[in-house]
Amino acid sequence: MKSRYLLPSLLLFGAAQATAPAANTTLLNEQAERLYREIETAVKTAGGDLNQQHLHLAVAFSTGHFARDPRMAEAARVIASDLAEQHLVDGDQLSSYAWEQRLWPHAGEALNPLKITRDRTALRESFQNLWPRTPQAGSEGGHDTEAVIVELAQRFEGQSDTVVVLLTNTAASSAGRAGERTIGENDPDYVSALTRWTRVRTNTTGATLSLPFGEGNRTLDAVILTPREFSGAALSRPRAELLTQQTDAPTPQPARRIPWLPILLGLAAAAVIAGVILWLRNRDNSPSAPLTLHIAGRAFPLTDSRDGDVICTVVGPGYPIPPSSAQYVTLGAGLPAIKFLTVTRSAAGLKVTPDLDVTIEGDAPTPIPADRDAEYTLNLKGRAPSKPNLPPRPYQTTLTLALRPEEQP
Repeated sequence: MKSRYLLPSLLLFGAAQATAPAANTTLLNEQAERLYREIETAVKTAGGDLNQQHLHLAVAFSTGHFARDPRMAEAARVIASDLAEQHLVDGDQLSSYAWEQRLWPHAGEALNPLKITRDRTALRESFQNLWPRTPQAGSEGGHDTEAVIVELAQRFEGQSDTVVVLLTNTAASSAGRAGERTIGENDPDYVSALTRWTRVRTNTTGATLSLPFGEGNRTLDAVILTPREFSGAALSRPRAELLTQQTDAPTPQPARRIPWLPILLGLAAAAVIAGVILWLRNRDNSPSAPLTLHIAGRAFPLTDSRDGDVICTVVGPGYPIPPSSAQYVTLGAGLPAIKFLTVTRSAAGLKVTPDLDVTIEGDAPTPIPADRDAEYTLNLKGRAPSKPNLPPRPYQTTLTLALRPEEQP
């Protein structure tokens, strides 16, 4: 392909595809049949016989109109699907291409060529991923039919079993942007391509067929391209006979009856065993007497505490403690005269709340379970003034918090 046929690189953008109304499936199936009969005739003109030979069907969709005309886009996909499903047999091949001013690599192209098997279900499922569904990124519409014929003729050079079908809003080429030009039918590469391939044309737009798709008098165009001499591998039996042997996915065998009673009994037994194990574990971890919080040499019984009660407040030496405030715990010398943390009772256990500018690290969970005999280490650190008019200095200390059963008198 000469460089003058190539589009400049376009900025990538997301192409939003509108939802098309439901297609007239009967009408579209009829158009697929018309299209196949025309392909069959064109292959016979090229010296082949599709009833006796394998076929590689390559369907190329012009996509410049997909965003603004989703109904036509969907109709083209349905016709292509019906064409492939109803006429390709085990051993045939199917390929999908997208084009505007030239071919562009759509996602489904990675499946090319799709090997056809007898399984019609698998074939139908492949169409969702095989056919193009959006315009080219950065599309400005339009398409160059002659340029894409040159590209496809070069791509399938020497593949005499291939028939190309172009599906487009119109077979007539059109520029996508102002100042852009299509190559035209006098282009030397296009003229050369037609010495090896036949473009079957029957109307003034250059189409082989105009296919109605159920929206008033609107049609989409199909252009058939065949090798000058068609030659496909021989079928094992006539195509018409092979088509009767194509199948859907194997019928699922009736599911075996599941022995629910033994399964349910087993599950019940497992639940009982798990419950016993959990009860024993909780019994081992649960103290026989109410717990007491031990912190910095002080003990605080939790027996009568309720949700929201302050259990204790941890402060540094010299911190101003209010009179008759037994819940205050004063740490050792060398630490700043600040409040470090408060321990309060909550419905879920014990909540440790650090004061401003105090960081607490360690192995204590949040909240701390108040019904389990355990011990935790808290690492307190931060920065605080050591003396008036001096900048804050770092500090760090370790605090042990333990929950133990209350001693019985």
